Amino acid sequence: MTIKIEKNVPVVGEYDVVVCGGGPAGWIAAVSAARCGKKTALIERYGFLGGTATSGYVLPISGVHLRGERVVGGITWEFINKMIDAGAAIAELPHGHISFDPEYYKLIAARMVREAGVTLYTNTFISDCLTEGKRVNAVITESKNGTEAVAGKYFVDATGDADIAFRAGLPMQKVERGLQPMSLCFLLDGVDATTDLLKNCIHHDGKGQKRSVNDVIHNYLSEKYEEGKAPQFGGPWFNVTVTGNALAVNVTRAAADATDRDAMTAAESQLREDMFAIVGLMKEAYPEFKNCNIVSSGINAGVRETRHLEGVHILTADEYLSGYYFPDTVAKCSHPIDIHSTSDQKQVCRSLKQPASVPYRSLVSESSENLIVAGRSISADMTAFASIRVQGTAMALGEAAGVAASLACDNGDCPVTKVDTDELRAVLLSRGGVI
Repeated sequence: MTIKIEKNVPVVGEYDVVVCGGGPAGWIAAVSAARCGKKTALIERYGFLGGTATSGYVLPISGVHLRGERVVGGITWEFINKMIDAGAAIAELPHGHISFDPEYYKLIAARMVREAGVTLYTNTFISDCLTEGKRVNAVITESKNGTEAVAGKYFVDATGDADIAFRAGLPMQKVERGLQPMSLCFLLDGVDATTDLLKNCIHHDGKGQKRSVNDVIHNYLSEKYEEGKAPQFGGPWFNVTVTGNALAVNVTRAAADATDRDAMTAAESQLREDMFAIVGLMKEAYPEFKNCNIVSSGINAGVRETRHLEGVHILTADEYLSGYYFPDTVAKCSHPIDIHSTSDQKQVCRSLKQPASVPYRSLVSESSENLIVAGRSISADMTAFASIRVQGTAMALGEAAGVAASLACDNGDCPVTKVDTDELRAVLLSRGGVI
C-alpha cells in the first residue's frame, strides 16, 4: 500500500553553498566556504558536530601524518592545534594519530563554524532533494519545525553515505565485495591502564614498530570466538580520551548495509549485545578490567562503508599505492589500506610507502553541475577507499569541496566539473594545505 502526500513546503533559507552533514568532512567544508565569503548553511541531524568522531567515539583522528610527516594542513590542522592548546588533544607522533576529547571536539568545532558565519541547522534530517536537469535546487528537511526546504546554488554532500548524490540520481559504483562491517564504539571507566597489558597500547604513536591492536586480548578473544563463546569482533583498539580517565574502545563488528533501515536496526541491536558480552569476557580474564563499566556508547554504530560515487575519475588501488600524483590533487593521504572482514575477526592492512593523492575529479560527477561529494563516499574503488575513509582525509576533502563550491559561485555559476583546479589548489596552499 502507498499513501500520496502533497504539501506546501516553506523555503527557510537560500544560500550560495549548502553543506549536508556536519561530520568531519561537512563542518570543515562549511567553514571553508564561509571563509571564502560565501553565504553558507550547514545541515546536521544531531545537536552537535563531528559525526562519528563525537557521536560514535571513533578515536583517534587518523590520516594526519605518515612516519612523522604531516600530510594534512589548512583548517584541519588549525582545529587540531586549537584542541591541543585547550589540553584536549595529543598528536601521537611519529604515526601522528590525533587523540582527542570528544566533548572538546564538539565545543571547538561549533565555535569555528559560528565564527565563520555559517548558518547552522542542527537536529535536522535531510529526507530528499529537488532537482532540475543536472542541478540540485534545494534539499528537503524534517525537524520539529516540520518539513522545510533549504535552497542553494551549490551543494556539498558530506553525509558519508552519498545520500544527496543518490537521491539526485547520480551514478553509484557497483559493489565489488561485501561492504566493510560497522562497529559500535564505547567508553569504559574503571580500567587500570598502568599495567604492561594496556599502558603501551592506548597511545597509537607507532614507536618501535608498535601495533595499535592489543595482540594479547585479540588472541584471547579469538580463542573464545573459535569456541563459540565470543561474538565477531575486531581489534581490540583502546584509545585515551586525553582528559579524564575513560578509555575509548573499538572492538565490536557487524556486517550490514547501513543504507537499509531494517538491516541497520538488526545490526545495532546485535552490536549492543556484543559490547556487553566482550566486556564481560575481558572482566573475567584480566584484572585490569575487573572494576570497569561501560559509561557511554555511540549514538549509532560507526559505519565504515556504504555507497561510492561513480565520479569523473574513480581513484584506483594501483594509483593509490603507487603514490601517483594527479595535477588536480586536493588532498594527501597516509592511512594504511585497512579492510575489515565481514565474517570473522580478521583484517587486511597494507601500509603506504609514500603519501597517496586524491584528485578533485573524484569529488564530482558529469551527472551534476552543482553537487560536490566530500568524505568517505567520493569516487574511489573499494580498495583505495579503505584508506581514504578515515577522518583526517575526510576533513581535507571537506576543505577542498568548500573552496571548489565557492570558486564555482565566483565564476558565473559554472559547473563543478569545470572549476579551475589550479586556482583551487592555490587557495588551499595559501591556507597551509598539504597537497
